[in-house]
Amino acid sequence: MAWAVGSTPRVSRLQGPHRSGVAHRPSPTSAFEAGRAATINFLFQLGCQHSDLPYAALSENEFIKQRIARGNVRFIWTSGRKCNFAGCDRPDLQPPNVNGWFWSGSGAKIGPTTQRNTGDWSYTGGYGQPQPDNREAAQGNDESCLSILNNFYNDGIKWHDVACHHVKPFVCEDSDELLNFVRSRNPTLRL
Repeated sequence: MAWAVGSTPRVSRLQGPHRSGVAHRPSPTSAFEAGRAATINFLFQLGCQHSDLPYAALSENEFIKQRIARGNVRFIWTSGRKCNFAGCDRPDLQPPNVNGWFWSGSGAKIGPTTQRNTGDWSYTGGYGQPQPDNREAAQGNDESCLSILNNFYNDGIKWHDVACHHVKPFVCEDSDELLNFVRSRNPTLRL
């Protein structure tokens, strides 16, 4: 597998143990649903699977964090999502800010946010509270997307819950099969 971080049409290689690239595309500023659909469509066009950052393996989380640090990337979207829509009233997802987080690519649950060893949640945020804190709820914006912020709150490179309408680059996972598909459809694209 390889990783790509994206936000405009140019693709350039990152160095490291995994084959990765940076794809750039302007992010939409519309509602979450339109933005998510546009992002997934763009990832499909790139040949990426909008997938989970496989945080089950600490080395992969560290790989992404190293790339964020080396590239001086301020923040990225992951496929992490809080279940806050129809069907999320299941007892095992309650309360959603603790037990409702999952990877949208696979549907795999992220461990309870109260168990700090099951993720890389920050110990602080805009209100100085441990993440996730749903800080923007007071403005009517549920912080239901998982972003990795680069020392935004003097906390290192950590997971934060963020309202989904914010514009950020994204991370996706690719493979030889998907890269070959992209090459066959986009022969002038540098991979």
